[in-house]
Amino acid sequence: MTRLGIPALLIATLIVIAARSSSINAQNTTPAVRSTTSKTATLELSVAVPIEHIPFGQKPWVHLTVKNLGNEEILYPRERVYVEGPKGEPPTTLVQRSITGRLKPGDRPIPPTGFSPLIAVAGWPGDTFTMKYDLSYLYKFKELGKYTVYIEVFDRLSEKPNAKSDNDNWLRSPVATFELTAPTR
Repeated sequence: MTRLGIPALLIATLIVIAARSSSINAQNTTPAVRSTTSKTATLELSVAVPIEHIPFGQKPWVHLTVKNLGNEEILYPRERVYVEGPKGEPPTTLVQRSITGRLKPGDRPIPPTGFSPLIAVAGWPGDTFTMKYDLSYLYKFKELGKYTVYIEVFDRLSEKPNAKSDNDNWLRSPVATFELTAPTR
């Protein structure tokens, strides 16, 4: 395994464990915006922002819930997170550039871990899985103001084997909003 392989695997494992477990000090999540269903009606996506007004310097989070509408098992899907702010997309981190394939000259991509937990076992339609994303892990937030976030998920069950591009296989979540505000003293 590469030098980054073991830490990346550990981080992915911790994220999944954290997402599966409940938090004692959990904050109320704002209602998710209307969900999006895939063309083949196998997945439904919804997003929620736990805190809508975030003091600058604190980490903004978004929660993605994937619901299995079919009768096949679903592995945790490939995903892409997108944020837009007051001046367009904020500067990205190496992690985000590796995930989206938008590397800068001199960037060395972070290799994928290959870790994909089952999120909906075969024959259990209606199962859901919620993944929690620390957006500061993907973006460098430097501006106060309103931001929008959405997540695209690769829909493996609707994959078209003869497609010229896999863009048709990505399902886009609804858009959620949050605001970075001046820190309070």
